[in-house]
Amino acid sequence: MYRFLLTFSIVLLFVSEVLAQWSNNTAVNTSICDTTGDQATPKIASTSDGGCYIMWFDNRLPNYKVYLQRLDAAGNKKFGTQGLLVSSNTQNSSLQDFNIDVDPSGNAVLVFTDVRSGIINPYAYLVSPDGTLLWGPNGVALTDSVNVSQNIPVVAATSDGNYVFSWVYGSGPNRIAMQKLNAVGLPQWGAPRKLRGTGAENFNYPRLVRSDNGSVIMNWDAYTGNVATTATIKIFVQKFAADSTRQWTLPQDTVQNLGRVAGISFQPTPVSDGNNGVLIYWVDDRDINSRQSIWAQRINSAGVIQFPKNGSEGSLLSTNNHFSPTATYLSATGETVMFWTETNGGQTIVGGLYGQKFDATGNRQWGANGIEFKALDNNQLSFLSVYSIDTSVVVSYTEAIFGSGNGLVKASRIGSSSAFHWPGNIITASSILSSKIRKQSAMDKTSGQTVMTWSDNRSGQGDIYAQNLKFDGGAGACLLDVNIGIEGFWNGTTQVQDTMRVNLRQSVSPYSLVEESKVYLSNSGNAVSGYAAAAGNYYVQLIHRNALETWSAAPINITKASVTGYDFTTSQSQVYGSNSVLKLTRYCSYSGDVNHDATIDVGDVVLVYNDGSNFVSGYVDTDVNGDNFVDVSDLLITYNNATNFVTVARP
Repeated sequence: MYRFLLTFSIVLLFVSEVLAQWSNNTAVNTSICDTTGDQATPKIASTSDGGCYIMWFDNRLPNYKVYLQRLDAAGNKKFGTQGLLVSSNTQNSSLQDFNIDVDPSGNAVLVFTDVRSGIINPYAYLVSPDGTLLWGPNGVALTDSVNVSQNIPVVAATSDGNYVFSWVYGSGPNRIAMQKLNAVGLPQWGAPRKLRGTGAENFNYPRLVRSDNGSVIMNWDAYTGNVATTATIKIFVQKFAADSTRQWTLPQDTVQNLGRVAGISFQPTPVSDGNNGVLIYWVDDRDINSRQSIWAQRINSAGVIQFPKNGSEGSLLSTNNHFSPTATYLSATGETVMFWTETNGGQTIVGGLYGQKFDATGNRQWGANGIEFKALDNNQLSFLSVYSIDTSVVVSYTEAIFGSGNGLVKASRIGSSSAFHWPGNIITASSILSSKIRKQSAMDKTSGQTVMTWSDNRSGQGDIYAQNLKFDGGAGACLLDVNIGIEGFWNGTTQVQDTMRVNLRQSVSPYSLVEESKVYLSNSGNAVSGYAAAAGNYYVQLIHRNALETWSAAPINITKASVTGYDFTTSQSQVYGSNSVLKLTRYCSYSGDVNHDATIDVGDVVLVYNDGSNFVSGYVDTDVNGDNFVDVSDLLITYNNATNFVTVARP
């Protein structure tokens, strides 16, 4: 009975994943969480398999909680239909900013504040890809001073498998606190390190980027006086080694030391340059002319600035205001691309989208004033983000429709020459008329897929929605409906249910892997898999725990318009090299490659024989017929295929 219930639950999970795949209708989008209460302030981080994590604050009664969802590349939900509860500890009446990153093992590391101690303090959680709270149900308290208000926490998963956190330590004047946790959540620096300025100087808004050898690069604001009115806000940066020692100029170096940085309306933001250095962008009015301008600076891993001191300006047009910059580094060319919103001087006409490209030393490449990608009008743009792949960038933003409470989510792919790469130039990723708040984005650096997520009130309250756009500008997932036979698992009527990877491979040499999809086959050997890859022709490769690797006979045309079907079981001609075996009316992949070396031979026979002699049971590779026992029946299948010298056939 137990085994039946387990199998049944897995089938239900698979079905729900199929229904949750990326929507190809940008007037509908994909619901991440649409349950009762308000869902707000989503954050997103990419995973190495082309998917992402999305976290948010969720006001399912009685109070705000922290929830998390994991999506694969095709948009399948992995943590149930409405997400995984991470923390139900009491939140402050006003939500604080928080942060998420993903480590090399695919775990999500989360940091946020709550008032479980009676005052705002930061807490960290580590969540595995299967939803396990690796640091326990209450996470790890980061501070050693629970009676001091501490907020705005951020995190970077480091290259050595640890996690560095930073936050504002509100002790008057404000300081920046830092702590490092190892994989099991133990502090590595004793008490948190605390950075402070000189005299009455306040430190604020830390931001982290991982660098080499377990180090991180942090930038932050510094100011004196009333932060709401001060003209003294400057930007600092420092690299901290794995043991927290400072690597650059002591006590710290300045990115901008002229003051008048817009540290309230826009916090200076760092992004990795892909070479263990950092790219920082910000807004300031250093000329004291009541015109805001946008700036960028790149600093390499050794701490050497690559642009002029105090940054390179994106536009010299002094009659307009420039706001909300976002930037990315093109590692293929050594160039930096920055976008921003623009208004006229009186801010009565808003909504322009402009961009600038800098060469490796910060010289403007798209003219003195940059390039206009969307003209000024009355629709205000916000929450810009940009990511690069190869020599292209994808920029996305929210566009508020003038005179209404509604907004749209839009995006565009732009090349190094400033040319648009998508039909129609700017694509509307969410066209439904509703308010859209705090859009966040992430890009898969392998496929180029961009995922945007936001809080949406289309139901009358805040819900979390998301939409993907592939590198070709298309929305939705390509779906493949396959029928697969596994020799040892097929009894002529039903097939033992099991997982299998159904991979897409390029249609031309060297037939590189494009995307993986792990599916759960039904008892008829059927599964539907979804892919973020662009529509096109691909070989389909089947990988199973003890069946011989199998390829489709030829590339298959996979589209977004409908589900593409392919049946490996009807004929040997459906398999590359006719490399399948007929068993009880069904053509199946050969069983017995238990050591996964692409050949069924004496090595596999020995492994099955040894496990059978030791009465091994359970979900093991040597269980060739899927009955959870290794015995003579498994040995017979493997031996017969070994004597026939069965090996993989590939293009």
